Amino acid sequence: MPITDTPNVNELPSSSRLLKSTLVAMVVAMVLLVVAVLPAEYGVDITGAGRVLGLTEMGQLKVELAKESAAAEAVGTAATAAAVAPDSQWTHVTVVPLAPNQGREVKLVMPKGARAEYEWSVAGGKVNYDMHGDSTGAPNSYFSYKKGTGVEGDAGSLVAEFDGAHGWFWRNRGTELVNVTLRTRGAYTE
Repeated sequence: MPITDTPNVNELPSSSRLLKSTLVAMVVAMVLLVVAVLPAEYGVDITGAGRVLGLTEMGQLKVELAKESAAAEAVGTAATAAAVAPDSQWTHVTVVPLAPNQGREVKLVMPKGARAEYEWSVAGGKVNYDMHGDSTGAPNSYFSYKKGTGVEGDAGSLVAEFDGAHGWFWRNRGTELVNVTLRTRGAYTE
């Protein structure tokens, strides 16, 4: 059975023609890179064509969002609860930064029956929280003192139900960075 779609050797492009086609393709790719890709992806507009086409603004926005995301990630991974100088009323003052959708926990190590007074407030928004304790002696021992949704702060006394770590878990469900400032005093070791 004869193959009829096989090209004739005389119809094939020459080596010089293939080289020219390759060079043209490379030039077109470089032009597209400079005119469209750099402005749209990185906000770099060498020719000014990206600004005319509206691509530079899009690229600059992408770069800015990437920076903000990296900053939020850095806050989330690098910044932990930071102790600041206590005032005359409180033994410890701790500031906990929370990026959007980030959660953090601060615990006081306390023996059963020990009392700690606390006050916390949120700057820049509201948080959800769970005030609870985890036992150091019994596995899977957990006690929830109270919870709240969309709260700007709370104050009161915490009396440990058992030996263990007792404290707060906060989650920022907002769209902006918030800072939770916790003030404590009382019978806890750390």
